[in-house]
Amino acid sequence: MKRKHKSNHQLKTRSALIGSLAALAIFSAFGIITALVPNELFIRMTPVYFYDYIFLILTSVLSGAYIGLWYYAKKTRTSCNYAATGGAVGGFFSFGCAICNKLLILLLGLSGVAAYFMPIQPVLGAISIALLTYAVYMQSKAVWRVR
Repeated sequence: MKRKHKSNHQLKTRSALIGSLAALAIFSAFGIITALVPNELFIRMTPVYFYDYIFLILTSVLSGAYIGLWYYAKKTRTSCNYAATGGAVGGFFSFGCAICNKLLILLLGLSGVAAYFMPIQPVLGAISIALLTYAVYMQSKAVWRVR
């Protein structure tokens, strides 16, 4: 299956650029919203742990890699959009301030969030990273088939 781009090298470069820009945009957006990147727009009401930064970085990098690979092989049938989306959303919830999340407060109440959701955030982060890793792996297999 040939593409209508000028060259394969140009497609690789464009895909890498798109993936890198997506990772940077995701890092900036998620980092600012969760107040892991210091800003004056949002104030975090829970302490920041070292693994919050690890989950933010891994979620951004893996999401950007998936987007770049998807762009490179977007004509293939193999895609893990549900796994990638679930991983990105789960990643956001894993390092976000649980008390600042109005949806969680509405569903569980403040005591429910503190008692049930906050303790499982690291587990949610690990599951999210596993989902994103799986999505990137499956998409990279699709890229190798296109070549």
